[in-house]
Amino acid sequence: MGKRILGFLSVCAVIISATVLSIPIGGLTGMLADAEAAKQSTLTIGFMQKVDSLNPYVGLNDAAYVFYGLVYDALTVIDNDMEPTPDLAKSVWALPESHPDMLPTGAPYGSVWQYNLTSSAMWTDREPFTADDVVFNINLNADNYASMWAYQPYSFFMDYAEKIDEQTVRIHFYDRTTFEPMPASYAYLISIPMLPKHKLQALDPFYIGFNWTGVFPNEEVPIVGTGPFMSSENIYDEWLAGDHITLLKNRDYHWKVDKGQEIKFDRIVMQFFDDSTAMVYALRNKQIDVAAFPPQAYNTIKEDVATGALKNVTTFDGPKITQYWTEIGICANDAGPNPSRLDHSIRLAMAMATNKSYIIDQFYLGLGDEGSTLIPPVNTDWHYEPNATEKIQYNLTRAREILDAAGYIDGPDADTVRECTDQSWAVKEGLVPEGKPLVYEMLVRMEYPEEKDIAMYLEQEWAKIGIKVVYSVVDEATLGTLVYSYEYDTMIWYWSADIDPNYQLFVISKAAWGGWNDVKYTNASYEDNYTKSVQTLDVTLREEYVDNCQRIYYQDVGYIILAYAYQTYAWRNDTFSGWGDWEADPGRSVDNFWMGNPLYFDLVYLGDIGDGGPPWLLIAAAVGVIAAVVAVVVVLKVRGKKGEKISESPLGD
Repeated sequence: MGKRILGFLSVCAVIISATVLSIPIGGLTGMLADAEAAKQSTLTIGFMQKVDSLNPYVGLNDAAYVFYGLVYDALTVIDNDMEPTPDLAKSVWALPESHPDMLPTGAPYGSVWQYNLTSSAMWTDREPFTADDVVFNINLNADNYASMWAYQPYSFFMDYAEKIDEQTVRIHFYDRTTFEPMPASYAYLISIPMLPKHKLQALDPFYIGFNWTGVFPNEEVPIVGTGPFMSSENIYDEWLAGDHITLLKNRDYHWKVDKGQEIKFDRIVMQFFDDSTAMVYALRNKQIDVAAFPPQAYNTIKEDVATGALKNVTTFDGPKITQYWTEIGICANDAGPNPSRLDHSIRLAMAMATNKSYIIDQFYLGLGDEGSTLIPPVNTDWHYEPNATEKIQYNLTRAREILDAAGYIDGPDADTVRECTDQSWAVKEGLVPEGKPLVYEMLVRMEYPEEKDIAMYLEQEWAKIGIKVVYSVVDEATLGTLVYSYEYDTMIWYWSADIDPNYQLFVISKAAWGGWNDVKYTNASYEDNYTKSVQTLDVTLREEYVDNCQRIYYQDVGYIILAYAYQTYAWRNDTFSGWGDWEADPGRSVDNFWMGNPLYFDLVYLGDIGDGGPPWLLIAAAVGVIAAVVAVVVVLKVRGKKGEKISESPLGD
């Protein structure tokens, strides 16, 4: 019996020892790797829209621009206070007229800007970033203006870029109509993402601007940038799947050398949701760390935080630093179902029949401010607010009077829809035949349910002044296609812009027809003031021209700007610290998609109990098995000393 027991224990010892010793070879390595992956600190950001393209020359929505801002850099970016700060360019200035290189040319001050580049940046495929990359990107946009449409607000006035040395580039600006050198007041902040010359120089510009996927397939580094984050090798498959995108910390990011700043966590996951209910659930259950929520969902979260029903969550609402606003756009092209809308009297009556305060309260749940002019109040340096005599007030009675005086009267039928008479401007100009009813289509995005509700409200409200609205709900891609055909009546859409007024003023100019101008608007006085706002470097004088542009467009009713919608964020404060004060430092918002967002450099991963650490139960079990083996061996040794000799184990002592 004793020999059988000892034999059995010997076999057990061999089997257990072999199992334990095999774990590092076959399993323990994988277990530890899994543990290491679990320990990776991941910031998960929720989005209600998916990145529409990985190509920064194709993508349109805000989620896409957040993505571009994570993997690419620009020459300069904005800081916590929404002020310009260095990125790939460590310093920027306009060459004075007295500079030796300026004297022979006679070019005016502000027409040549110098960008002194960092020597610390490296592409994520380990190639160095150089002045040649900047020259390539600038000239790609300047020389192929029509194809590289995405950054036209910056490139329209660009003539060319030249390399001075390995760390110095100059950009020359000019009047695209006269071809003469021209100052560019906005050149201190050019938010064009820098892409790798060595990967793109062989590609056709039209292909880059319209057809390139944004990735280099079958390569270890499928997206090559210099930003604080880099793509995983599976990013294109993730993007196609459509539920998330994973980005990894760029451990070679140049801000560590240039600014002493470094990302303190390992990964970002951009998580995409089809409905707000699922995204709220994910926040409550620590599946995401931060997200911007639709108004109703946000107010529910905010109330639960206030009552204590939801703990360890912080909420913030306030003006969007992207200067986001929603508008009713009125097509200025002589095309589409009903060109009578080109009559200023009709557009003015529409504006007077639009109760913006009701729209803010009812459809944005108070999370926004009434819209007025092209540059929102959050941009305090450049916003113009109409005075009491200029302001278009909600007034149904006055709207009816304007239409009566303009020759648009109720028809003989009982539907109370006004018709164009021979006394109306639209008939006199030959835009529509006599008797044409004031019926207008309105395109609305399905991704924003509140905008459909606004269209339903306008349908009822404008009917009170004799104008009929027929709205169509389409996805945003379809809306964009229809809008830029310039054959529609009205639409509800939005704009975002950077902190310099050039961007937003450009997109309404004639220079942006066929590219950015979504209503095909033009006005001689507007064009003159816009050009002067670009050419003028004196801030006080430039402000006058910028104000004039906003005043002209407001009074012309090219848009009826509905709301400066708020950002409505909630984030967990038990998974990351370092969120900061977004009201005092507005540049920290996740909305800051101009590359180099300062928020990410201050976030510190806090972890979570039972989540993200090493698999302690697994390790404890392994230690227990090892201890059991030792105990068995000891028993065998002891029994061997007391009794019979034990055969030599194939594993040794």
